[in-house]
Amino acid sequence: MTENNRTRPLAFDGTFVKAHMVEDARDYRTTGVVTNLSGKPMYIAGDPIGVIPAWRSTILRDGVILIGDRASIVHVPGDINLGGIALDDWEWLGLSKPDFPRRTPLYISAKDIIGQVELNPWALSNHPEPKDELQQFDIQLNLWWAPARTDAGIHNTHSFIELHTQIFGQGRIQLFRDKAGTDLYREISAAPGDTHDPIVWVEDKRTFTYPWHRGWTDTDAIWMAIEFHPTD
Repeated sequence: MTENNRTRPLAFDGTFVKAHMVEDARDYRTTGVVTNLSGKPMYIAGDPIGVIPAWRSTILRDGVILIGDRASIVHVPGDINLGGIALDDWEWLGLSKPDFPRRTPLYISAKDIIGQVELNPWALSNHPEPKDELQQFDIQLNLWWAPARTDAGIHNTHSFIELHTQIFGQGRIQLFRDKAGTDLYREISAAPGDTHDPIVWVEDKRTFTYPWHRGWTDTDAIWMAIEFHPTD
């Protein structure tokens, strides 16, 4: 028999951000930004009962997950000296990317591989003509931190499918027709508790095409990257 409400801290749990995962949640009471990290709906206590679709999120305040296969719970207890997060075992992105602009204050937490999932990448990405095929992915999570009005850098390549959940503050994902960022054609707003739809176009099981895009912070912001890395 599977034990319910199995929990463990996530790799980026620390002084400024509290973060853990729960598996096989049953009547699990919690507070924070809760992201459904499974392909099945998650059910939240309420009148009527709330339904959180696969790979989407909500904010609970002393709320109860009635049924959920796997979820992350991330909570920022307070915002005093929140910029100190950059000193809390986080890394400035330029340390791993030498060409990253030295004046861009973008910081990344430790990464956590939380498990595997079998899913159809064509359906996950809302492809209008999805193929009927399943694939195994590792699910990896990490947090990002940047102060207000940070340009997180325009890029269009990833070897994985990514989503983002906003944890703290306000921001946007901006999509461009050009690398220079002069031709903006779409913005996706991000408030705490939001997880956006995928912006990826699936070409085949290991080829993912992205538009030119960047993260932009309107306020000091923390967001969580959800990455699906192919394993087959």
